[in-house]
Amino acid sequence: MPFRMRPKAGFRLVCGTRSKGVRARRAAAFLAGIGLWLGLAACTSGATVYGFVPSPSFDTPDPVTAGPSPTNTPLLNAGTASTDVPALDESPTATLGVLPTSGPTVTPPATLQATFTPGIPCTNQACATAAGHFWLERPIPPDGGYVNYVDRSYPYGSTQGGLREPHHGVEFFNSSGTPIIAAAAGEVVVAGQDRAVAYGPATDFYGRLVVVQLDQLYQGQPVFNLYGHMLSIRVAPGDHVQAGDTLGAVGSTGVAIGPHLHFEVRVGRNDYTTTRNPELWLKPLTAKGQAWGAVAGRVVDLAGNLLPDVTVAIKPIATTADTPHNRYISTYALDPYHINGDDQLQENFAIGDMPPGLYSVSVSTSKYYQQALTVVSNQVAWITFAVKPPELGPTVTPGDDTNSAVTAAAPTDTPAGGGAGPTSTAATGTPGP
Repeated sequence: MPFRMRPKAGFRLVCGTRSKGVRARRAAAFLAGIGLWLGLAACTSGATVYGFVPSPSFDTPDPVTAGPSPTNTPLLNAGTASTDVPALDESPTATLGVLPTSGPTVTPPATLQATFTPGIPCTNQACATAAGHFWLERPIPPDGGYVNYVDRSYPYGSTQGGLREPHHGVEFFNSSGTPIIAAAAGEVVVAGQDRAVAYGPATDFYGRLVVVQLDQLYQGQPVFNLYGHMLSIRVAPGDHVQAGDTLGAVGSTGVAIGPHLHFEVRVGRNDYTTTRNPELWLKPLTAKGQAWGAVAGRVVDLAGNLLPDVTVAIKPIATTADTPHNRYISTYALDPYHINGDDQLQENFAIGDMPPGLYSVSVSTSKYYQQALTVVSNQVAWITFAVKPPELGPTVTPGDDTNSAVTAAAPTDTPAGGGAGPTSTAATGTPGP
């Protein structure tokens, strides 16, 4: 998926010709101020850029060292890995590109439902802590200058502002040929193209893909990791892999805009309808020797129904980050193919790789709701909002040319059945500001 990159201060632009010296020096000075892309357009020929490294919008995490290094098997068609990393904007702007065409759409039969029946959703922090399962290493190597953190513009359950189908996984943007490694030990059950069998909503959706069934079960259920849009594959069905073993290389096969790894977690069955949010399974990154954590929760109406597509703002108050940044995520979208919460948490929003510390978390529907939340290393910080949904706007009859004003009913903060109005509850043990 597309992303925006910001040039880091101090990059050096060198054009491949020494003629027109005065004009070239003026152009270089001007272009250094407006960015790399306009600089490349202004160079007459043979432009070469040195030292361009886009800067992430949070503290650069330490390399993940928990898992083994990838195997040194050379990749087919791997190419040269790039050190470029996508900028993680505080509020990413969705950009719709031209998607490749997938194969025939597959209509899932009604019997394709998860076999596990969830219990009562988490209501407090103790429940969320007990439900944690940070089992997985990063599917991109921790060294070599690769990007091994999740892209924020199209997270799990997102529609990228209504521009895409609900997302059943997460993305790791890297240049074509970047190694892809196993996130956990298991058996390869799929390795190849998806032209004949649809592992998503259509054939030719993931392109080249690998699916690994993990050795470890979750509540008696099998767990699968899917790696999609691969350039090349280095394993075959029946192979047993360990965490860190090379599976193949990043590409852009299938329905993809630009090279990246699409990564999924599936529980119970290797099926598009059984995905879970990978950010609640990937081990948090570390910075300055301290592991980060995750945030998850529920946004529900006053009757307890999950609300889709509600923006959740997470703003740091006092954290371990040197350069803290706001995060904006949306509750999971509605999808006939099922965007699932965790079996125990039953969240409808989550985000990983959050530096430990105190945050302000808020949503705004018919009114503004705000709570404080503490993120702890290697734990899921849990929060719940019970809100009054936005009032529906007035109904206007098409073709009505009267000048009469249409007035919507005045909103009320009194919930059905009486009471003191809408409330939001955080079960974190942290008092609100």
